[in-house]
Amino acid sequence: MNPTHSKRERLTAAAATLVHQKGFSNTTLADVAEMAKLPLGGIYYYFKTKDALAEAVTERRVSDIDALLEKLDRLPTPRARLKALVNVWAEDREIDALYGCPIGSLCYELAKGRGPLSTVASRLFTHLLAWSEAQFGLAGFTRKQAKTHALHLISALQGISLVANALGDSDAILSETRFLTGWLDTLSRTQKNGGHA
Repeated sequence: MNPTHSKRERLTAAAATLVHQKGFSNTTLADVAEMAKLPLGGIYYYFKTKDALAEAVTERRVSDIDALLEKLDRLPTPRARLKALVNVWAEDREIDALYGCPIGSLCYELAKGRGPLSTVASRLFTHLLAWSEAQFGLAGFTRKQAKTHALHLISALQGISLVANALGDSDAILSETRFLTGWLDTLSRTQKNGGHA
């Protein structure tokens, strides 16, 4: 690996962790350099501004989502893929209860400024929504239904992450993900029976 690329990756990874744990506004470049075990002066070679670092963190999260969705796409059916997405929240419930969802937290903070960073951050949600909508479409729902179900699913996952974080209660995520898994099964049965969900 190129040493320059390696250092940039270390800084981005450190920033992603710190932003998740502390929030973007509370994360300093000095914090990032310390976690990455690199001199503070060196960070400016890779990231001239804190906004540039935020963009790199967002791109990293997009890559993480890409990798996850690519893995889920290997599952045999749309319902299995959607249920596996829900299960990711169940598996990550302890860390999400501590710090919130890494995607939702980042988007929430960066969207406040309504500047270029909010546009970059919005890609995280548009990506998840588009994929989820496609899965519902493949499951046989109309375009309108698929869009509605996708919005409901992602909103529920993000909402429970926020509630669990506020309460410090990982069991809340477990409860909601079980409910959503049952909801997906119900939708599947309704679709098979020719009903409208």
